[in-house]
Amino acid sequence: MVGIILVSHSSKIVEGLLEMIKEMVNVDSESENLVLKTAGGTEDGRLGTSAITISEKIEECSECSDIFIFCDMGSAFLSAEMAKELCEPDIERKIKIIHVPLIDGAFCASIQASIGKSGEEIMKELDTEFSIMT
Repeated sequence: MVGIILVSHSSKIVEGLLEMIKEMVNVDSESENLVLKTAGGTEDGRLGTSAITISEKIEECSECSDIFIFCDMGSAFLSAEMAKELCEPDIERKIKIIHVPLIDGAFCASIQASIGKSGEEIMKELDTEFSIMT
């Protein structure tokens, strides 16, 4: 099972993206092959990101073989990196923070995960689409 965490400064953005992925990929937030989580905004509802919230979402995906984190911009990546550093080493090894456009990347990875692709296969597809490994 693959975990995908959508991170944005706005909860509305990631909730809308989650809705779009669920509808277009035809999956629930937790299906046989895919777990989808959102971490948008701050704990008190303002715009921003929270390493603590992201860390909590990572923990909710801890049973997944791979955890992909897609972010909207700048400090969201910093918060994701900080959240990753808070994890136990066995979970930290599973986490991949992906530097591609949030919507396109999360959608691509969700499709691949929903049809049972492994984390390695998903990374190859993301590289094909976005040249992330070159």
